[in-house]
Amino acid sequence: MSTLLRDLRHAVRMLARRPVFTLVIIGTLALGIGLNTAVFSAVDALILRPLPGVDRPNELLQLYRKWPGSEHGSNAPAHYIDVRDRTKDVFSNVAAWSIEVLNLSADGQPRRIYGMIASANYFATLGVVPRQGRFFVPEEDIGEGAHRVVVLSHKGWIETFGGDPNVVGRSVLLNGIGYTVVGVAPEEFRGTMPIITPTLWLPLTQIAESRPGTNNPFQTRGNNFLSIIARPAPGVTAGAIQGRIDAVVQQLREEHPDAYRESGINIVPQSEAGFHPEVRDAQYGLTSIVMAVVVLLLLIACVNVANLLLAQARERSREMAIRLGLGAKRSVIIRQLLTESVLLSLVSGVIGVVLAWWAIGLANQIRLPVAVDMTPGLEVNITVLLFTLGVSVLTGVIFGLAPALQATRPDLVPALKGESPSGGSRSRLTRGLVITQVALSIILLVSAGLFLRNLEHATQVDKGFDSSNLLIADLDPGLQGYSRARTEQFYQQLIERIRANPAVAGVALINDVQLGIGNSDWGVQIPGYTPQTTERMSIDAAVVSPDYFSVLGTRLVNGREFRATDDSSAARVMIVNQRFVDRFWPGQDAVGRIVRTGGRDYTVVGVVPTGKYRRLGEPPTAFMWVPQSQSWQSGMSVHIRTNGDPLALSSLIRSEVASLDPNLPVSNIRSMEQHLGIALMPARIAGSVLGLFGVLGLFLASIGIYGVMSGAVVQRTREIGIRIAIGAAGTAIVRLLVREGLVLVGIGTGIGLVGALAASRLIRGMLYGGSGIDAATFTAVPLILGAVALLAIWIPSRRASTVDPIEALRRE
Repeated sequence: MSTLLRDLRHAVRMLARRPVFTLVIIGTLALGIGLNTAVFSAVDALILRPLPGVDRPNELLQLYRKWPGSEHGSNAPAHYIDVRDRTKDVFSNVAAWSIEVLNLSADGQPRRIYGMIASANYFATLGVVPRQGRFFVPEEDIGEGAHRVVVLSHKGWIETFGGDPNVVGRSVLLNGIGYTVVGVAPEEFRGTMPIITPTLWLPLTQIAESRPGTNNPFQTRGNNFLSIIARPAPGVTAGAIQGRIDAVVQQLREEHPDAYRESGINIVPQSEAGFHPEVRDAQYGLTSIVMAVVVLLLLIACVNVANLLLAQARERSREMAIRLGLGAKRSVIIRQLLTESVLLSLVSGVIGVVLAWWAIGLANQIRLPVAVDMTPGLEVNITVLLFTLGVSVLTGVIFGLAPALQATRPDLVPALKGESPSGGSRSRLTRGLVITQVALSIILLVSAGLFLRNLEHATQVDKGFDSSNLLIADLDPGLQGYSRARTEQFYQQLIERIRANPAVAGVALINDVQLGIGNSDWGVQIPGYTPQTTERMSIDAAVVSPDYFSVLGTRLVNGREFRATDDSSAARVMIVNQRFVDRFWPGQDAVGRIVRTGGRDYTVVGVVPTGKYRRLGEPPTAFMWVPQSQSWQSGMSVHIRTNGDPLALSSLIRSEVASLDPNLPVSNIRSMEQHLGIALMPARIAGSVLGLFGVLGLFLASIGIYGVMSGAVVQRTREIGIRIAIGAAGTAIVRLLVREGLVLVGIGTGIGLVGALAASRLIRGMLYGGSGIDAATFTAVPLILGAVALLAIWIPSRRASTVDPIEALRRE
């Protein structure tokens, strides 16, 4: 310990002697370490961190229905009850839950919220203790429509009741029905959907009340919307759980052959499920790329600092020679020099944590363009601090080791005479660092450039509709207790009122906005078509009003659009996209064909081009639309085609809805361009973040190259003075130094392009329709970096060409 303290005191004294040098290193490393800390906090929040406020979260398992082509489907209530009752020997608790949109009124002002319906054992399964009152009791799992009680989240308690300590026993109106508050969840508990905190929880018996229009929810097995989470019983092995689940599936296949012929149950550990297993790979992919880029940025910073320390080692060569000449051990000197570098990196790490804390605060204030209040919950916790400590120590060793080894190998005689070292391994190391820096910068800049170009491509993807001048708003009169007849009348009046405005070109409705977070798929049968064994006969579908396609600007390939006469008394009709036709009737006319879904036959009356429905990068996907009047949905999104700025009509839809029903809330009013922020979000995050990192990388690279070339010129001052003394022109000196510098830059560029090519092959799966080989990016990046490097080389070379040869020779 005394040795360490002595080395630390020596390191502090040495660094204090060179305050400018020390501050430059600390600033450079703090930037790199801070960015790594901030990005790792996102990785921790989105991937690594277990469910907050949950007891032993890593024990939990998610149970998904699986069909051919889908491994992670939702569950029907009847299916959940069977699984719960038949697995008591392997699970201590099996709970179900679902996110629901609700109309809440606690102060006379209705608003739409996101709540959860949950089984009575939901909180017990998660091991959560109430902050106030109680949670649901087992009796509240019995009786459809019974037990009108709610549990508030801490967020819901604050937002709805202002944190009233006497909230238990108070009432709220949900979908026009009165409920009694029985408890408040603890602040740290945010539920089982990461980054989304519900306002409240309702008992599972309230399915029909929370989902108006739902028929026989506890009897049907095709209405899948629940998530199931289970906690294994003590001592039960994974093999025993899988065996029991397989046995349950076999029983259900025998009892309900139509519902389970191709269905099974997939078990996924909660630690691997995250937001949802189907987006887990995308989460890993995006965070891995961003993490790799900030590591590259940190490596570039390390190379810069290594160059600075190498230059300092030349200045301290006489000190090292004297110490070695007096008998000091080389290992002791290396240890002291590494103590200096690690001390620098630890101080940089502390400042980096402050920078990361500031960046995290900004990130947590970002609100995504969706109706759900999605909070990333980034924080500087113990895991993040340990990561920063590890990165700081490793960084200190990485940038300090090579200069320390070089500093303790001086040519003793020249060093003792105070002469600058020349040639040898030190020059080779300097050249190697320049090449390394350029190569890393090329990889970083090309990766950033590819994602910036990807963002440009994403905005140009053919979505199948015209996104300009469209205003969207969400409504659900059914949540306010409207009957179907009253809802139909409401929508008809609303459309007529809005359409009468001269600034409106058209109005239509759809249940799930295209390229949003909501979607639904329906099982289909095609007469005359025999599906393959593993083919999933489930097609994405939407419910729309007449004129929907004309309002969206989607042209018809064949047939006609829906009409007002396609009502509940008329023959059932359907419109499909071209991919649907190519899959089931290739090369044939689809109009007049029959599609069976939900036990009913629909006749295809129109075909539209294939667009994008769930995400911009999806492959061509079959899709079908049916009229709202023939497949009733109460909750719809109003689409208004405007003649100008769509947001200018936001007040119009609010006023028209209020004139029809002042208690009916309108939510999530946005333009289609704002809505598309959901689909463009991955591309925008990657493009913006990596673009910023690319600029920082270019800045660090230019500073590093300039520093290296300046140091190299200083080292060659005597040589340059001799050349000038014997008649060499200043321009010849500049050409010589620039040529030598550009050779190193060229080598680094070549190595970097090979590395960038390999990196592009790894990330091409995240690019919209791109192969990862973008000629513009691979051409522009070397040219930009080459121009910056040329300037960084030319400035010290030009200064060297004006040196006084007498002064240069005297300097030695």
